[in-house]
Amino acid sequence: MDPKLLASGSDDAKVKLWSTNLDNSVASIEAKANVCCVKFSPSSRYHLAFGCADHCVHYYDLRNTKQPIMVFKGHRKAVSYAKFVSGEEIVSASTDSQLKLWNVGKPYCLCSFKGHINEKNFVGLASNGDYIACGSENNSLYLYYKGLSKTLLTFKFDTVKSVLDKDRKEDDTNEFVSAVCWRALPDGESNVLIAANSQGTIKVLELV
Repeated sequence: MDPKLLASGSDDAKVKLWSTNLDNSVASIEAKANVCCVKFSPSSRYHLAFGCADHCVHYYDLRNTKQPIMVFKGHRKAVSYAKFVSGEEIVSASTDSQLKLWNVGKPYCLCSFKGHINEKNFVGLASNGDYIACGSENNSLYLYYKGLSKTLLTFKFDTVKSVLDKDRKEDDTNEFVSAVCWRALPDGESNVLIAANSQGTIKVLELV
């Protein structure tokens, strides 16, 4: 990855590349819909992926921005986030309440992960080896394993209620888990997850 190269996506349906040495964009990729996120490959300075409101993940080689290497199709709603879990694999999140795993050399989905709820808010996404974690709009953390489509485990945050909320059911609250990350370790593997929700509660969880 080139430390001087930046990428941005916008509602103008463009991905723009920038150099920290220049004021103006150095290149542009034309998308077909609003661009929701952009990520560089961790193993190549020439490759990036971006998620779009067209329900797809687009994978490009920056040496040829006229057309994508691959367009990954399968989500039913906008792809709100995409990230590389390795140099060869991408996981995407959508407001269709699914995560999907892709290989950059294959046009089909390797696995779909279902269980969490994600229809309007960003609920976080983090990977660690073969494990993928995300939040949910039912105020819970969800953990998936790359080889299984079903939820591996969940952790529900306690609901914070004020006096005005005393008659509301727990499921009627609008709290959601908004951020997740794995504790960084030198060898890259970790069994500790940190998650935060929309009420400002942070949990440190150890997988045993």
